[in-house]
Amino acid sequence: MAQRDDVRRVLAACEECGSVYTAWLWPDGALKVIGQEGCSCGSTAFTVLDDDSDSTPASGAE
Repeated sequence: MAQRDDVRRVLAACEECGSVYTAWLWPDGALKVIGQEGCSCGSTAFTVLDDDSDSTPASGAE
């Protein structure tokens, strides 16, 4: 099980409509939108928005 310090809070954009949500990013790449199961458009596929030079794709609300 991941330690709390291993989980990062990030911004994630819906891959379908572009809406942005706050999400938890787990060390294994799993992404969980905070407070809901997915996007309001029904999608569960998100791309992490980060200050780093590359984005990490992640999908599913697990």
